[in-house]
Amino acid sequence: MTPSNIKQIAATADVTTVDSILKRVVLSAAADAATVVVRAGGSGGTQILTVKAAIATTMAVELGDVPCKGGIHATFTGTAPAATFVYE
Repeated sequence: MTPSNIKQIAATADVTTVDSILKRVVLSAAADAATVVVRAGGSGGTQILTVKAAIATTMAVELGDVPCKGGIHATFTGTAPAATFVYE
């Protein structure tokens, strides 16, 4: 069994740039609603998930095993959102 990686980011960025398996995304919104668009293969890659959270809430999405060739990229909207990614 491969150990999972856990990474939190709070701005649009690559979570990782290597082939990965995405397992879970947790989005936390602050002063307004937040959205994170998750892509495989970098900022111009394939969109695999969009998560939305209302003001001052947290939304967790359990994915199982989603292959992300070329890494995982997250693009945020909202004021001060943060997302935690669990991946292998």
